[in-house]
Amino acid sequence: MQHGVLNFLKPPGMTSHDAVAFVRRVLKEKRVGHTGTLDPAAAGVLPICVGQATRLVEDLQAGTKRYIAEALFGRETDSGDLLGKNVRECDASALQLEQLRLVLDAFRGEIEQTPPLHSAIKVDGQKLYDLARQGKEVEIPTRQVTISHLSISRWQGGESPRAMLDIECSGGTYIRSLVRDIARAADSAATMSFLLRERSGLFSLTEAVSPAEFEREPKLIPLHEMATSLAVWKVQSDDMAFALWQGKRIKLGGQGDIQSGTGPVLVENEAGTLFALVSQVEGDLWKADKVFDLRS
Repeated sequence: MQHGVLNFLKPPGMTSHDAVAFVRRVLKEKRVGHTGTLDPAAAGVLPICVGQATRLVEDLQAGTKRYIAEALFGRETDSGDLLGKNVRECDASALQLEQLRLVLDAFRGEIEQTPPLHSAIKVDGQKLYDLARQGKEVEIPTRQVTISHLSISRWQGGESPRAMLDIECSGGTYIRSLVRDIARAADSAATMSFLLRERSGLFSLTEAVSPAEFEREPKLIPLHEMATSLAVWKVQSDDMAFALWQGKRIKLGGQGDIQSGTGPVLVENEAGTLFALVSQVEGDLWKADKVFDLRS
């Protein structure tokens, strides 16, 4: 079995589910999962975990994301992109760049966001897009997200203005909703006409691997390379390694760079076949949060 992460360059038209199926087919591995849905019409970075690396999905989802998105003004759709049906139209020809820039101030920092109806969020056990197909009305739960950077990199005025947005945000942010809400705040209407994810956590577009490249050379980023920002500690014996495996607490005292208050620590055995992410529980005692068995 292979273990690692693929920095996948998802092309437009491929769903995130299709991307996972593609990796399963190429590697002939069943345990494969992505770290956060990227819209079918969008392109860009989609980290995909394989084997024991699937245990890192939650950790990788927590990283910030960076996007380039285009807002097309003059109409709003039910899905928030060009694939949806028009629900509102307006004359946006008078919209000015400076007017839009002033609106952006309200969308920086922590904001409350209502996801689009056409999304994978579940309500009462059903995904919103399934409920939308059934024509059911449902109250969509709001969520808190953080927009750490938001600017307009390109502007085209006219009858149907377009704005290219540069966005850095927390995981779970819906760019379609952000575009919709910015337009509403400017007394206009807009839908997302283009989306490119440039970065997802540790993974950037410049190093992403296309489907053709991966099929030609199916390589994964090893697990230990996912923890470059963590302190690393090697266990001194197999007994200590298996104590972690069994959920027992162990001491990491006297290891130089492992200090009280340090965040998660990557622990590995000498053979490099057993890894664990451990956290301090009390004093100099540490316990494994996740264990990765790479022996098979």
